[in-house]
Formats: sequence, C-alpha cells, structure tokens
Amino acid sequence: MKKRTMWTTVAVAAVLVLLAGGAGALQERDTLQATVASKINYQGRLTDPGGTPLDGTYTMRFQIWNAAVGGVYYYDSMNVSVDVDNGLFNVELDPPQAIFDGRELWLQMSVAGESLSPRQELTPVPYALSLRPGAEIAGDSQYGWGLSVDWSNTAATGGAVYGTSATSVAMFGRSPKGYGLYGYSEENYGVVGYSRDSSAGYLSSNEGYGLQVKTNGTQHWDHAGWFTANKGYGVYAQSTQNYGVVGEGITAGVRGTGTSQGVSGSSTNGSGVSGYSTNSSGVYGTTGRGDNNYGLFTYDNLYSLNYHLMGAVMQVAQNGGEEPLELGDVVVLSGMTALPGADAPVVMQVSGAAAANSPAVAGVVYSRFSIDTAIENRELESEGAADPREVTPSGPVAPGEYLLVVVQGPAQVKASALAGDIQPGDLLSTAGLAGHAARTPRLDVGGIEMVAPGTVLGKAMEPLQADQELIYVYVTLQ
Repeated sequence: MKKRTMWTTVAVAAVLVLLAGGAGALQERDTLQATVASKINYQGRLTDPGGTPLDGTYTMRFQIWNAAVGGVYYYDSMNVSVDVDNGLFNVELDPPQAIFDGRELWLQMSVAGESLSPRQELTPVPYALSLRPGAEIAGDSQYGWGLSVDWSNTAATGGAVYGTSATSVAMFGRSPKGYGLYGYSEENYGVVGYSRDSSAGYLSSNEGYGLQVKTNGTQHWDHAGWFTANKGYGVYAQSTQNYGVVGEGITAGVRGTGTSQGVSGSSTNGSGVSGYSTNSSGVYGTTGRGDNNYGLFTYDNLYSLNYHLMGAVMQVAQNGGEEPLELGDVVVLSGMTALPGADAPVVMQVSGAAAANSPAVAGVVYSRFSIDTAIENRELESEGAADPREVTPSGPVAPGEYLLVVVQGPAQVKASALAGDIQPGDLLSTAGLAGHAARTPRLDVGGIEMVAPGTVLGKAMEPLQADQELIYVYVTLQ
C-alpha cells in the first residue's frame, strides 16, 4: 500500500456577543430560535507520497486521545466513508461535550486501516481560551457584561450557569464597589442556596451589614425575610458587643409566635431581649391560651417604673391546713415553708379562714399551682416541645399542695350576707362561716367609727343580700 500523507486543520467557531445598554439596564434581545450545533467540523488534505492530491471515497476513522502517544481515548467515530475531491475532504465529528473541560486532547486519524502519525493536538479558537480552567476575562467597558449567558429555556430544572467544586468554592463573585454576586428573577427566587450538611448560605462583612434584606411589597405578607427550620432556630442572631436582634416597626419592633416560645433571648452581659417603641409597646407578649399562662415568664426579679393591671396580683403559697381549698376560699396565714432546691425562696402557708374578723387574713384562693410543671415546661420548651402541661390545673388544692392566692386586685370570693347585706364598696373581712367573707364590723373608739387593724380583706365590687355565693371583691388586705 502506498504511504499517504495528510495535512489537516481543526476549526472551532466562537461568537463574541456585545451587549449595549445603559447603567445596569438589560436590553431586550431576540429569543433564541436554535442553538449552535455541538459537532466539530474537521477539514483535511489527502495526497499520495509524491504530493499528488487524491480523489475518491476512502474509509476513515477518528479517535480523540488524552496523550500525544499512548494514553486512553475518549471518542471513536468508528469507520466512516469520506469523499475526497482533489485531495480535500470535510467530515463532521460528534464527540461527547464532557471531554472538553480544559484538558489536553489529541486527534488520531486512520485511512483504510492505516494510522497516520503523529497525532494532532486539538487547539482552541483564540477566544475560546477565555473559557479554559483558570482563564480570566478582562475588560474596561463602562456598561455591559464581561460574560453573558442567555438560557431562554422554560424547563423547571437546569440553569444558565452551573459550577461544581470538590472542596473549594463552586462559584465566586467579587467587586470592589459593586455587587459581589447578584441574582434576579421576575417570578421566583433571585438567589437560592442549598447545602446537605452545612449552611445553605454564609454572609459576612467587615464594616457593614452581614445581611441586608429589603422588599418593596405593599401587602402585609410581603416580608423582607422569611425563615423556616425543622428542628433548629428559625432565626439565630448573636452579637459580641451589641444586640443580637433589634427590630423596628410601625406596629411592633419584634413579634414572635411559636408553639413553645414566641420570642426567646439570652445574653451574657446585656439584655436577653430589649424592646423599644416610640408610640406603642416596647415588648408585647401573649399566649393565645385559655388560661393565659404565661404572657411573661421569669425566675428573676421584675423592675418597673410603674405597672398597670387589669387583673390581680397573686402569691404562690402552700396549703398548710388539714382541709382542701378551692376557688374563692378566704385564707389566713398559718406559717411558711421553703420551695425544694438549693437557694429556693420561701413561700407562705395558708389554711381556710375559720374565725370572724381575723387579722391573719392572707387573701383568696385562685387555683391550684404546680411549681414542678412550670419548671418542666420551661425545659420542654427549650427542647422544642409543643404541648406544655397545665400549671394551674382545676380541682381542689389538697393539703401540702401549692396554690395561687390573690393578694391584690379583683377576685371571686365566697361571701356571706347572713350577718348583713353587702353593697359595692363595703369593707369585707373573714366571716364566722369557714372560708367566707362578710361585711367588716365597725368599732366605736372614742366616738370614732373604725375597723380593727389588719382585718380587712378588701372591698365588695357587687351586692349580695341574705345569701351565700361567689362575688367579685377588690382585695386590698389593709
């Protein structure tokens, strides 16, 4: 067989798109009707050993290898029939796109079963070098883009740009004065981040905001930020020298709702939660529970310039008597005891009032109270429990159990009018009937009518005539 020589060239087409536009505005572009073919157009010249061009149809085979000699091949066209006219031929090769990832590649060609040597290196069109790994696209255009990708595809998956990295950054953006990374969408998320085992997004700043979020929505559900979590915190904020969370708003600075805690804050040196408002509540808490337990819960002291009440002030006490107590029972002091635990505070012990006009009157029974449950609920809430148990269960207070005693404010009181009708404003004290209140007897001291000191339970808020029932009394304990 005569030796054949061949001269070949490989051409890769590239398109340079220039975008004209003003100050960050995107110009309208025609929708792509078709995409460029992924095939490689290979042209060559086939001659005999004397250099005379050949004519006819020849069996050719093309392979793409990863080395000039030896190595492994990534593509094989198998045998194809190629027409040669005056030595010139043209063939389209369709290798897989994945092999063109920046690695060096060589083309091996065979004619009629004879391999031609040497292999030819596949070199890129000059502009295509800007897309090789580690390449840099530089320019000084005032407007437009360094690189623009138009992926006018309506598919639900996929994207215009895709980046992967084994251990480093898959995609990196940096700008001295502009946006490091900018995402925009008319009907969906502008930017989406996902991570299987770590943070979906991480943002930091040396001087400014770590994260700034803004919305121009006009509806109340157009939130500037929306956070959800399965078992972790919806939002976790920490500051070494300032507030972890600061909220400002027309209706509320911070509003939290939750099955366990609406808002929880902690601090090593400052306020766990700080609230401020120019025209409304600095901090507002509500539970939505029927028993109202608890809009505010703390183990610590409360400090306030003034406080306003619509309800009553209650004291935790222990039933130190031998009989059960129930709602409305008037109670008297019977001693004191310490709550379980080290450094626990002491509480008063009470029992049902049994004598009239007693100076030991302590208040009125509101309900049972479970200290252990209150503590356990705090622990369960910190663990994400969504079903706290009742801290003021219904039913009588057995001897030794704890209860809440109203010591100031409106309360339902067992009252008796057997010794005289009761009118709103009348002073009440313990009655001769166990657990009841009655109109306080008046004493004449030197022509001055007065009551025995320390015996007043409170003032009647509603009338009672010749009967025994629960009435509202404003407890004052004078």
